[in-house]
Amino acid sequence: MQFTLIRHGQTSYNAVHRLNGDPEIPVHLDEVGRAQCTRRAATLRNRHFDIAVHTSFVRTQESLDILLDGRNIPRVSIPELGDVRLGVFEGKPVGDYRAWRNGRPPTDRPERGESRIDALARYVIGAERLLALEGASVVAVLHDVPIRFIANAANGDDPIDGPITHIGNMHIAECDRDGLIVAIGVMRDRLVLAGVPA
Repeated sequence: MQFTLIRHGQTSYNAVHRLNGDPEIPVHLDEVGRAQCTRRAATLRNRHFDIAVHTSFVRTQESLDILLDGRNIPRVSIPELGDVRLGVFEGKPVGDYRAWRNGRPPTDRPERGESRIDALARYVIGAERLLALEGASVVAVLHDVPIRFIANAANGDDPIDGPITHIGNMHIAECDRDGLIVAIGVMRDRLVLAGVPA
């Protein structure tokens, strides 16, 4: 079983370095993002996929529409793999959130938002749902943070503070079934280390 994890194309918020962690606020792909998806679709044209996954965010669904280019592939929504809920930083500049987060433990939550540990616990559930899908090849259009956490963990590194620190728009990370199982185990261990039952 092979998992192809792809970050969505550039959005209007990405272009101006604004944050969106609320799926109820529709943030769409911009012209650059649509072009990115079209280019990526060309590289995947000859790849067979049994299932296509997206999150509750419109940008992942729009990206998948372009990537699949009319292919009739069953789609599954896994909302647990959505972006981090940012609370008071919703719609704010990325730098504001990073300045707040700098030096804080990953258990700290912004007002009305979730911590990185909260998000990690959610991503464990989402990764387990990925693992339970029927099919030999899964393409999943997700977000920077869940892909980064899974990719770090699949390599045996700290999912939150591992060496992979950014996933670019339309960047691909791949792992097989064994790699995803390793990732889930490492993410669970990280939750235990933070005092969260896994």
